[in-house]
Amino acid sequence: MSKMNIRIEGIDELFADLKRLGKVSETAVVDTINDIADDTRQFAVNGLKNGPASGRTYKRGAGTHRASAPGEYPMSDTGRLASNVQFTVATKAKPQALVGTNIVYGAYLEFGTSKMSARPWLMPSFQKAVVGVAAELKAKLKGQT
Repeated sequence: MSKMNIRIEGIDELFADLKRLGKVSETAVVDTINDIADDTRQFAVNGLKNGPASGRTYKRGAGTHRASAPGEYPMSDTGRLASNVQFTVATKAKPQALVGTNIVYGAYLEFGTSKMSARPWLMPSFQKAVVGVAAELKAKLKGQT
């Protein structure tokens, strides 16, 4: 599976502080992690399916295809990558979620190759997913304490 690991500095200290708040905070953090992972997956799938595709147009088989430009979400041709974006669920025992794909070319698109510039789709999706996460976690903690 192609995947990207995001390490959050200070997460251990955060969990230690939250542990002092009790079991409720653990649930709120795990729920927030899962929300971020699911949102990342949804943003990735939507970006892959509806990318801006402002790159070159070329013939492919009997039809034409409009590619994405470097830096844009890759334009879907068959839908294979979009339909294979998955995430693993975080638990209290393992408070981390992984978002990625088992499609090898997902990494090539994300980071580029020696012959192709990157068409990132996973990191931009994660960056969209984390907008407002602090407020979301704060609201969950207030609602559960």
